Amino acid sequence: MRIEIVGHDEAHHGSQFLISYLCDQRVAIDAGGIGELAPLSRQFQIEDVFLTHAHLDHTATLPVFLDNVFNPGPECVRLHGLRATLQVLQQDMFNNRLWPDFIALSTPQNRFLETHELEPERAVTAGHLKLTPVLLRHVIPTVGYLVSDERSTVAFISDTLPTDRIWELARACPNLKAVFLEVSFPNAMTWLAEAAAHLTPDTFRTELAKLGRDVPVVAIHLKPRFRSELEREIHALQLPQIQIGRAGQVFEF
Repeated sequence: MRIEIVGHDEAHHGSQFLISYLCDQRVAIDAGGIGELAPLSRQFQIEDVFLTHAHLDHTATLPVFLDNVFNPGPECVRLHGLRATLQVLQQDMFNNRLWPDFIALSTPQNRFLETHELEPERAVTAGHLKLTPVLLRHVIPTVGYLVSDERSTVAFISDTLPTDRIWELARACPNLKAVFLEVSFPNAMTWLAEAAAHLTPDTFRTELAKLGRDVPVVAIHLKPRFRSELEREIHALQLPQIQIGRAGQVFEF
């Protein structure tokens, strides 16, 4: 399985301003940055987009991406999300004010997208991958994902307070190869992390202890404003299985 942290490392010094990940180049988790992928042919490869939630850093370039890849005809991108997430997109993004209503404009003959409602813990197949959404603890309905192929499972746990269920499911995966786990604010800003429903390095460490297994861990979703401080605090944890994810980085499992 090939996982890419979408972004431009040279310009961003490792920071990921808009959140997206590519799985085997055809499945995107979140759409914060996929509308900026270059060359444009890379966007054409994406067939399915799985949203964790509706916040703008995870959906910002979705309208641009759908505009870029639209080709008259019945074939289109499949967009997957919780009911609450899809409702926000319909009401607040594709509403003919902020952006044309691509959902209403889609017809069987010419489609901009298909929407597919996710049910927590019910797996969905996208090509050769299976994605299982699991509810997290954020300020709006949000899921993480267990992404599996025939040999590997990778867990994506982003935008959450301390949680339990996704760790229970990850522990049960015999072929778990990696965990991508958010850590957004430094320990000195625990008050803000709690209000915004994110992790700090201290709660990041506590969450990892729930896994009970030694697998590679990639720290993601570091707020760019606090990246240097977060890197110092993550390194201070002295956990050898952790590396800090960088925009543009590619992993093979």
